[in-house]
Amino acid sequence: MTFEPLTPERRRAMTRQHLLDAAAIVFARNGFHGSTLDEVAATAGFSKGAVYSNFKSKDDLFVAVLDDRIERQFAVVSEVLDTGSHDAAEQFPRIREIFRSDMFWSDDFLTLWLEFVLYARRNPEAQRKLAASAQRSHARVQQLIEHEYAMVGVSPSYPTSDLAEISLALFNGLGIDRLVNPSA
Repeated sequence: MTFEPLTPERRRAMTRQHLLDAAAIVFARNGFHGSTLDEVAATAGFSKGAVYSNFKSKDDLFVAVLDDRIERQFAVVSEVLDTGSHDAAEQFPRIREIFRSDMFWSDDFLTLWLEFVLYARRNPEAQRKLAASAQRSHARVQQLIEHEYAMVGVSPSYPTSDLAEISLALFNGLGIDRLVNPSA
């Protein structure tokens, strides 16, 4: 077993992740507008100064929580895609199972995301940050698509950027539809 010293960089990364986890809890419980950085700091067991030393604003903290969640989702999908067969008959059931999990279809998180989308629609700076996050997600989906095509040795019939856009639009639309019609 190796021992990693708690360097200042590692301590900062741990503090940041702890703040992200606390913020996810607070935002899920109170919504974006109902949450305060004081409450995030208290939930994490840190001072408000610790929040501001890691994030410039509540908007930045929210986008970081969103990006963190998306990175965790991509890590799970990548692991599933990289393990096991790339045969569609074997792979689709595994992918379907993870997409049905709360990690991807959390009504609370989708509601929170929609709240921020509407807020960002009227706040140009927040909209810019949300658009940058969406671009990062698009790039990750496109990478996954390209990787899978390469793994099976097939060329896509459509540009992978378009396939990524369609995938994200479908995923977001199905999530919103689920909020309106939970049995969908």
